Amino acid sequence: MTEPQPSEIGARLLAEPAKVAFWAGPPAQGVYIGRGLSLDVHRHYATQITIGLGRPVLVRTATGDLLQQHSFVVGPNVAHGIEAAATPILEIFSEARALADFAERLRLESGSETPELPADLVTELWPHLLGAAEKLSDGQVDDPLLVTLIDRVLQSTQQDIGADPRVAAARSLVTAQFLVDHDRPIDELAGRVHLSTSRFRHLWRQEMGMSIQSYLRWQRLLTAMQNTARGASLTEAAHGAGFSDSAHLTRVFRATFGIPPSRIFKDSHSVQVLTASVQ
Repeated sequence: MTEPQPSEIGARLLAEPAKVAFWAGPPAQGVYIGRGLSLDVHRHYATQITIGLGRPVLVRTATGDLLQQHSFVVGPNVAHGIEAAATPILEIFSEARALADFAERLRLESGSETPELPADLVTELWPHLLGAAEKLSDGQVDDPLLVTLIDRVLQSTQQDIGADPRVAAARSLVTAQFLVDHDRPIDELAGRVHLSTSRFRHLWRQEMGMSIQSYLRWQRLLTAMQNTARGASLTEAAHGAGFSDSAHLTRVFRATFGIPPSRIFKDSHSVQVLTASVQ
């Protein structure tokens, strides 16, 4: 079988709807492939890797600088935007702690908030990138080739839970109970792992790199995205995830991803949301 070429895949991706897929995890992960988007400067908890498939992308920094790069990596809560409306791209989002550490190491080594992937890693990944792009373009979101790509980039997607077992236990409780019952207080979560509220907040931020309130908001956003991908309206998805209404969800989504959710979930002519089941 002839290996797909960047120009062939790039032309195809620009001509058809982009594909988006989510995995609940943990760690939560997502993949976007297709025509790039113009996104306002934003920040999110997930680490993000963006690769231009045959063309560079324009990355906007928090200070307004516009950089032309073939790839970029941003760690959790790093402000960035993108101008890639005519560029085919592949993006990977992940909560994996190992990937966040990798992004921070690249940032320190390069002195850039949006460092490029090392050239040797891009060379190694390139056949997997093109193969995964072709599979996703065909809607084959559960194809083993895509799983191989994610595992290779993330190194180990099972090592992201904080070293402290109390944080790991609290994170499991958040997923199992506190996302369902939106009004449960943080004091209760702290008590369930035998910590005072102040000690719990400090330890959580130390292990997770963000406050517990920010993490809950991030997880509720992911829940809303999953609900919408399954066919719920924005209003239904918002209420089911603990947002007061669809306007509240839209504000948080735009601040997190630089684009309103309607651009992803309602405009099926430009973006197709796929159902993913692999872990």
